[in-house]
Amino acid sequence: MKKLVTNIALLAAFATLCISVNAQDKAKSDTTKVAVAEKGSDRNVMLNAASANAGPRNVNIGLPASVGGTTVLENDLPVVYFFWPEMPYKSWRMDGMTNGVKLLDLGQTAINIGDVGFSVGTYNNLGTDKFQGNVSLNSNHFGLLNGTANVSGSFKNGLKYSVGAFVNYDPGTYKVSKNNIDRYLNDQTQLYKVALTKDYAFGSGTGSFSVFYKYADSKSMTMQQYAPYKYHLDGSVSELDDFKIGGDNYIASQKFTVMDASTGQIVERDALDDYGSRSHTVDLIGKNKFNNGLNFNYIIRLHSAKSGLYLPIMTGIQEETYTDANGNQTTGYLQGVMALASKKTPIKSLTSLFEVGKKSGNHDWKIGLNQWIYDIDKFTTEGVNYKQTVEANPKRINGSEYYGMAEYHNGTENKTAIFVTDKWDVSNVITLNAGARLEYQSLRGDFINNDDKVEGIPYLDNKKTDINKDWFNKAFMISGVYKMTKNLGLLGEATYNEQAGHLENYSAGNEPNLKKSKIPGAGFGVFYNHPLFSVVSKATYIKRDEYRSTVNFTNPNDVNHVERPTVSYDIETIGWTTDVMATPFKNFNLHVLFTLQAPKYKNYSGTVNFVNKAPGKNASVDYNFNDNTVTGVSKMLIEIDPSYQWDKVRIWASARYFSKEYANLTNSLSFKGRWETFAGLNYNVNKNLEITASAVNLLNQRGAQGTISGADLYTADEAKNMEGAILSGTYIRPFTVEFGLKYKF
Repeated sequence: MKKLVTNIALLAAFATLCISVNAQDKAKSDTTKVAVAEKGSDRNVMLNAASANAGPRNVNIGLPASVGGTTVLENDLPVVYFFWPEMPYKSWRMDGMTNGVKLLDLGQTAINIGDVGFSVGTYNNLGTDKFQGNVSLNSNHFGLLNGTANVSGSFKNGLKYSVGAFVNYDPGTYKVSKNNIDRYLNDQTQLYKVALTKDYAFGSGTGSFSVFYKYADSKSMTMQQYAPYKYHLDGSVSELDDFKIGGDNYIASQKFTVMDASTGQIVERDALDDYGSRSHTVDLIGKNKFNNGLNFNYIIRLHSAKSGLYLPIMTGIQEETYTDANGNQTTGYLQGVMALASKKTPIKSLTSLFEVGKKSGNHDWKIGLNQWIYDIDKFTTEGVNYKQTVEANPKRINGSEYYGMAEYHNGTENKTAIFVTDKWDVSNVITLNAGARLEYQSLRGDFINNDDKVEGIPYLDNKKTDINKDWFNKAFMISGVYKMTKNLGLLGEATYNEQAGHLENYSAGNEPNLKKSKIPGAGFGVFYNHPLFSVVSKATYIKRDEYRSTVNFTNPNDVNHVERPTVSYDIETIGWTTDVMATPFKNFNLHVLFTLQAPKYKNYSGTVNFVNKAPGKNASVDYNFNDNTVTGVSKMLIEIDPSYQWDKVRIWASARYFSKEYANLTNSLSFKGRWETFAGLNYNVNKNLEITASAVNLLNQRGAQGTISGADLYTADEAKNMEGAILSGTYIRPFTVEFGLKYKF
């Protein structure tokens, strides 16, 4: 607590000098931005109903979001090379030093960084000619303590500077027992930034050189928030009599015991203190513009971190007789928990981007080079299974722990890529955008093969198996706009991307037999522009093969026995999207986005073997999920974003509807559709001071979503027995009122 008070006092002192560019204050229209609007807005991606701290929400493309979520760039390079165990939010946040945000679509993301999906690019204030500053203080009715500030200016020698700070202490939305869990369990993060920039002139042009440094310290216990509830076959859930979803704590303890992977001894760990992340980042940024119009820009980044990750996964709930804390025999429901705890792992990366470009006649072209090197030193996950009571502030059941789950990988990844893009105005009515990326990727390292493991020795003493993989990845994109009339036109796009594997694919202890994923996509549609509204409507297609993921399958004979095999499968999606932006009267803007899609699993079948020493607990289960709808992805999406400006007051809202989502791989269970709602008011007291108020989840929906733990192998007949069953799952944030104060000078 003393540390917290000290940090807040330092920030408050800094705040008297400086205000933040809030991630959500502008609430720009959330639109596909194809043809009818300039690409590069943030599409409200920071309005995240699942978490206040995890970064941008996922922008739906018909494929399930990765564990790492939307890719985040800072100064044109990914915040982290790979998200596991260093999730992007552990070393990045929107803060007072952020002075620019843009959204990259599928084609831009594929060509510029070789990734799949949309990505969010953020930019830092690297220094200004005149002294200026900003400060922002934010909170909510649950007790959030958040502040960020930035000051910038220049010295007499022309050297420009910028200094920023961000502090966040988030208790989440529920109260916890003060005896065994930290109040600010949801997030404790500090970021400090400094930049120096020097402008210069040379014989054939002008340029600037910047040095940017960032220190980040972040820890959290709640990467995923769980709650128990009663499940109903219509896909709805209801609260237990003594448990309020989003209001009661479902974490038994901050401390737990694991088998140390290095020594084999049983040791106690602290979920918050032992699995946090600290990182240092240095960017060298150069921008040069020649008199002939040629641009040469570069950024070189050195990133060093020690990053851990604590991930409790709720498995099955069943009624059992157990011994309580007072030594009495009690019958009640117990929750199985599988805690995956990755120790602070040394991670280093050297990433770079070099670009040359020019606007020449009807062409605006760019050639770029990426050189990325990533090194992870003996990543290890120490896992444990245990049981806890199903109630608010649950209790651990003594003697329920099972130790020995472990993961490991080690080594270096390298990517070298060259890419080219060109925007070609073929005529006054035809514009083409094209790009290509050629990338060499290699993996060098080792892993522990489960087939070679020896019982009775520390996990890390086991034999290591070498990893030696090389790939040549390709990505292409082309898009075009044909203006048939002044207001009416056609648009089309096609993309092709290839994604290879990562060292992390070897952690589960099995040879994953990695193959490249191929991701083709296409879209074709029409647009119409009118003084009062603009419409884009298009059909889309996207497919990805060779998905590689670790799936938690639960033994049908023992809900506490989970096998985590690496599986491969394909996903194919067709869809239709209509996007409308309207200004029916002065100062009022309305955006509506409507999407229909049909994401299906392909080539997804196999057998999972549950090997258990207990009598009668072995099982071998065949599965076939072909043509099933992808879990956690809705078939119908609706987004509605109105805003109105009246004098000094701006009122805005955002509502997103997600139709029914399947909750397990067999599609025998599902969750009903839900609304995610936001609203806010910004009042500019004067040109310097702004007061903001906003609300999350205005309808206070429980928003049960994701998957149902332990149910991926349930048949339709087994699912019929789930009416009224007590389960656990994730949910969206409950109704939250947020408020802030912003000052700039």
